[in-house]
Amino acid sequence: MATVELPADLVGGMVLGEFVLHGWDLARALGVPVGWSDDVLRLLYAEIARSADQGRSMGVYGPEVPVPPDSPLLERALGLSGRDPHWTPAS
Repeated sequence: MATVELPADLVGGMVLGEFVLHGWDLARALGVPVGWSDDVLRLLYAEIARSADQGRSMGVYGPEVPVPPDSPLLERALGLSGRDPHWTPAS
């Protein structure tokens, strides 16, 4: 089995994205409110911005969902990752 070494900051950003983005997915589907600190959201946004094109080419992120630039940082990060920040589950 081949071993691939990745920079720690890249792996950390991937893990952060997994927790926050999928945490939001689950919380939204269940109707449970979520919140993260501004520091976490700034880091998340920077990580998604850094990897969005590559993520889309790999099928990790969907097409960017347009979000107004003055929207909360979580909404901008969600849009950049291909999620609609205003999505709600069907009733």
